[in-house]
Parts: sequence; structure tokens; C-alpha cells
Amino acid sequence: MAVVAVVLIATSCATASGVSTVEINSIGAGEDDPGTGVGDPGAPTGSPGTGSIDWSPCVGGPLTGPELECGSLTVPLDHARPDGESIELALARSATPDDDERIGSLVFNPGGPGGSGIEFLQSAVLLMPPEISSRFDLVSFDPRGVGASTAVDCDTDLDDEISLLAAGDDLGWQALIAEAEAHPSTCTPETIEIGPWLGTNNTARDLDSIREALGDDLLSYVGFSYGTRLGATYAELFPDRVRALVLDGAVKPTIDFADLDAEQAASLDRAFEQFASACDADADCALSTVGPTLEVYAGLVDALAAAGSIPTDDPARVLTPGELELAVIAAMYNTQLWSVLADGLADASVDGDGTLLQVLTDTYLGRQPDGTYDDSQDAGFTINCADNHIRPPVEVVRLQSDETAAQSQWFGDLLRASTGCVGGPLPVDPLVVGPAAGAAPILVIGNTGDPATPYEWSVEMAELLASAELYTVESDGHTAFLSVPCVEPVVVDYLVDLTVPPPGSSCANDADDDVFLPAGEGEFDQLVVFFDCLRENGADVPEVTVGDLLADPSGESLLDAIDPTDPSFGLAVLACEDLIPGS
Repeated sequence: MAVVAVVLIATSCATASGVSTVEINSIGAGEDDPGTGVGDPGAPTGSPGTGSIDWSPCVGGPLTGPELECGSLTVPLDHARPDGESIELALARSATPDDDERIGSLVFNPGGPGGSGIEFLQSAVLLMPPEISSRFDLVSFDPRGVGASTAVDCDTDLDDEISLLAAGDDLGWQALIAEAEAHPSTCTPETIEIGPWLGTNNTARDLDSIREALGDDLLSYVGFSYGTRLGATYAELFPDRVRALVLDGAVKPTIDFADLDAEQAASLDRAFEQFASACDADADCALSTVGPTLEVYAGLVDALAAAGSIPTDDPARVLTPGELELAVIAAMYNTQLWSVLADGLADASVDGDGTLLQVLTDTYLGRQPDGTYDDSQDAGFTINCADNHIRPPVEVVRLQSDETAAQSQWFGDLLRASTGCVGGPLPVDPLVVGPAAGAAPILVIGNTGDPATPYEWSVEMAELLASAELYTVESDGHTAFLSVPCVEPVVVDYLVDLTVPPPGSSCANDADDDVFLPAGEGEFDQLVVFFDCLRENGADVPEVTVGDLLADPSGESLLDAIDPTDPSFGLAVLACEDLIPGS
């Protein structure tokens, strides 16, 4: 599906992803924003009577439990018309138990665009350093257009729909353009109506409404990937309302999205080649007895191109050539997935089994356990296009996609299938990019081996923002905070005490030293063994595989199949407690 290639290139989705332009809204950098009162501290920042958020325990879905609360906030669709049409923002929080030490709220955006902040918070609270969770209420939200907020709604089924395009395939290109132009017809009228208003500028104004509703005079914020674009935009629109911004895995600060595509393509190749080198050098890598990694992958690409697909453990599904390429890209985001990718490539090459590779693709695309897809891909596409006022003719779009594909030896046919913003909304308020003059110090974090947001983008972000300091992390994978241990004290000192690291500071991720563990020692393998033990000891629990665990990252479906009140379950847990991962 062409829209997937656009969101992928965008920034993976961040600008996750040429020559006419549409008229730009007059709200821009350096001008007072009539919808938010920039320059007038007494003006309303959101919809009239924004007030406070009524929090209550989250009900339904994965967000259950007393530690997480949910709420909603009404904001204008168009902040310049606060009395006009409104939309709803869904929020979640984990309140700090220590009111005496409370600094305020810390708001998160996990990236995308199109990522659900509510789902992110569920796992983030478990990983948060106690020095932060004891001082801040942890808050996140589904941005406009996403998830439980007023969201896009299109008929999207991505099974077997990941398109590849060979160089010079004119008929294939015409089919992709026709598909992109037809895609809006699968969306609800409400989606078409709100699409132009889903850009980052408006989400930044929503973020300011959230800040006000939380009762904070200044914003404390952590943004990952696309969330760095949102944070930088907030700082540009509201520089005097910044307390602390952590921008982790920065998106290149530009309105020329064609540059993003080409630079990300080269970064994806570098990451894959780093994975291949690490795998070839480690006897514990599943491909060590199969062949050199790059040769194995190239052989699979050729084999799938000839066969059209290979089977998976689901009789109704097969692994397609496009899913193979996307699976590899998906695994580059987290080094914990490198061993899964190696296993998947080995399974596909030796046994003709595409199950693990397809699960990696499904997880990246937001496929749910029931076979439906969340709205992350459509939302990401819409948000990116609402940010981008450049609308080249389709022949220029094709040239740009060809140029992007030329930067990648390994994923060129996937990247060439991008149709840009064909079929996307025309923006009413394109992205604002600026230095955020007058903002408090901002911390920008960049991984040297980031596959989706190249390190150079973090350098550029830090150079653009007048008050930013860059912290360099020598690590593979996408973003650093909550995944690279050496970053934690730096972020804690900054968020709690507003201490910025000295210029030129850096750290190295020692955990990158051994990402391929012996068979059976990885966390996923240990969970499989634990569930096997539970069944052997009389518990009524399902048989699970590594693929099942990857396909259900929240654990919602798995937990639904377990009855913890069953005495036999409790006895089995006692018998198997030594096998609990991390015990």
C-alpha cells in the first residue's frame, strides 16, 4: 500500500514519512497566534473554559489498574476560532504519590506521527526512573487524529498490501498513484473534514491547552522521534512557556520533506549493515550457520520475488516481498529485536517459514490480535501531509521517490513505491520551523546509530534551537531515553534540577555489546518456557510462541486468556517462579 511507504519514509514514521504550493496560514513563526494568545499572557490558550481535566480510573482496553487514570479535554478544531467546531483529546496519567515533592506534570509524545501516547504510557510508567516518577505526574495523550481522541477513520487492511516498485515500472507506478488518489474515498466524511487541521502546529496548540488544564505555568515535556518535531514547534510558538523539553531522536527541522526521505534511506542501510556485521561476528546469532547475513537477505529477496510469497503459521496468510523488506526495517528500531530478525531470516531461508518476519511487519504497522489495524498509518500519513504545503506534480513525486530509492542498496524497491502526499489533505497551517528564541534550555539527544532519525538530524536540531544542548549517545536503535541506561542520569538531572550537560557530552551504550544471546536465554524465549512450565504444572494457559508475544505487545489478549483466581494457576506460578524472566 502506497500510504505505508509514505509514513515509513516520513520518519518512521516521524516525518515518517517536490511544484506548486498551497497558501500558508498566516499563523507562523514570529507572529502572535490568535488561537493561543502568544504575546498576550492573559489570552486563553485553548477552548473557552478549558479548565481542569476530570480524571478517573481507566476502564476497558489495556489501561486498567489503579495507577493509571484517564480523562479528556475539549479543544477547538481551529484554534483561531475557539468558538467553532471542537474535538476531543484523550489523556492518561500516572500521578506521583508524593505531593510534597511534586514539581508538576511531565507530558510525553512517543512519536509516529500517529503513535498513541495513552498506549505508550502503559509501558513507560514501568520503565520510568523513580527520581522522575516521584517528582512528576506522568501524562500522555493521543494527539488529534489518533487513537482514542477524535481520530481518522479509513478502511485500511494492510494484509499482503505492502507495495514494491522496480525501477522503470511505469504501469506499477500508475497503479500506485491510482490507489493513493482513491484512498480518501475509504475514509469517513468526518476524517476528510478534520484532515487539514491535524498538522503539528495545531497539535502544539493542543499541547498548550493540556499544559493549562493540568495547572502548570510552564511545560515539562519528553518527545521521541516525531515528538521532537512537536516539541520544537511548541517551543517556537510558545517560547515563554517552556520549562524543560527533552527531544530524543530528533527529526530534521525542515519543511523540505524530500531531504528527509533520502537521508533516512541511507540511514536505514547503515543500520542494517551494522546489524549484519554484528550478526556475522557472533556465534550465537541464528544466521551463523546459515551464511553471511547480507547474502542470506539478498537470497531471500530474490526467492520471494520469484515465488511471490512464502507461507506462515497462519494458513490464511503469507509473507510477501514487501513484508520481508519492512520486517527488516522494523527490527532496526530496537536492538532487542535483532535476534528475532535473525531467527526470522533463518526460518525463512532454511525452512521457508515467514512467520516471525510477518509478525515484525505486523507490529510495525499496528496490526491487532483480531486482524484489524489501528489508525496509526492513516493518522501518520494525514499528519505529515497536513504539515507539508509542497505539492509537486506526480511526475516530480516519482523522481523524488527514485532519488530516495537510489540512496538504499537494500530497500530501494520499497522506498520507490512512495507516492508522497498524493491523496493527502491540503494543509491549512503548514509546519512552523524556527529557533524558539527566548525558550528555556532544551536538551536534544541523538543516537549515532539511529536508523530512523539519523544522528545528523539531532545535530541540526540542536544548532537550530537557540537554547538547545546536544547530548550524543553512541548506540544503535531508535531513540535513547528509557532504553539506553547511560542516558538516564542525564535526563533525570535535566528534568528535575534543570541541569543541562556540558557541551560535547556523550555516553556509550554498553548493552549493545551482546545483542545475540544463546538460544533460550532471550526474554521472549524465557517467557515461552515459563508458559510451558505453567501448563505442565496444571495451569489453564494457552501455548505461546515468540511470534505470539510480539504480535500482542500489550499482553492484552494473553492476559484475557488467564484466570489468576484459579487455584491451579497460583500453584503453577509457585512451581515455575524460578523461570520468571528477570527473577
